[in-house]
Amino acid sequence: MTPLVSILIPTYNRAHLLPETLDSIVAQTYTNWECIVVDDGSDDDTETLVHEYAQKDARFTFAHRPDDKPRGGNAARNYGLTLAKGDFIQWFDSDDLMAPTKIEAKVEKLNNPAIDFVISKTKYFNKDIEPYHYNYPDDAMNFDNYAMGEVTWFTPDLMIKKEALGTIRYNETLKAGQEYNFTCKLLTKPLQGTKIDAFLSLRRWHEASIGNRRKRDIAHYWETKFYSHWRTYLDIKAIAPKPEFERYSLLKCVLAYCNPKASFKMPPHFLSALKEVFGNSAYYVYLAKASGKLFNRPYYFYNKLK
Repeated sequence: MTPLVSILIPTYNRAHLLPETLDSIVAQTYTNWECIVVDDGSDDDTETLVHEYAQKDARFTFAHRPDDKPRGGNAARNYGLTLAKGDFIQWFDSDDLMAPTKIEAKVEKLNNPAIDFVISKTKYFNKDIEPYHYNYPDDAMNFDNYAMGEVTWFTPDLMIKKEALGTIRYNETLKAGQEYNFTCKLLTKPLQGTKIDAFLSLRRWHEASIGNRRKRDIAHYWETKFYSHWRTYLDIKAIAPKPEFERYSLLKCVLAYCNPKASFKMPPHFLSALKEVFGNSAYYVYLAKASGKLFNRPYYFYNKLK
């Protein structure tokens, strides 16, 4: 079988990096693919650049994120999916590179009717940073292990059959943790995954990356950390209540909220969610917050809540 693979790339002001990414796609040993680049409002030469690639190779398509969609990579990913004609979906980032056999190796796995998704590995190619540890078996790639941090992977690691996605989409309100939110929702479905023990995605480290910018603003970092877990808690609770996960998520939220560097307000219904899981011990969150702010030590009351 030679199924069509849709490679979906959100981008914003990456015209200086995008050619390397697109060249690595052109170099794929598997050739039955389409690549849809969805622009998130760039003011550089991104559109001109992608049109030049499309003129030379009709497998490339350029699209603008619709104006009625919120800004951000999540909406661009979702919009790209609406345009995708492929049997298999491969999200990718506009500053990373594909190993030449990435698509071919994954298609070989997905041609098995019993397999819904496949994971390969990612490493940095321009900085000496230890990669994620992928030393887990296929049967460990389930909701509980992923949601609670026992297994993990990057967005470009995943290729999935389009039919397996169903209605699962990226949350367009999140500024961080969107991959975690998406994959948690995905793994509530009875899907079968497998893993390729090879580094098929090459990640670029650079100061201007979204993750690095977020970490430099510590207050913003903890706020986005909180909302990543809070939004995922709400989404999963609506899909398939999982008590152990709910406890885990709310404790992650409390850690972020009570960090001495955090300055955001508790959202509506957060305390009632804590009370539902922890009973009256939920009120320790106020003591943990005050202790963190006054003494830089929130963990005594956090541990009492835990």
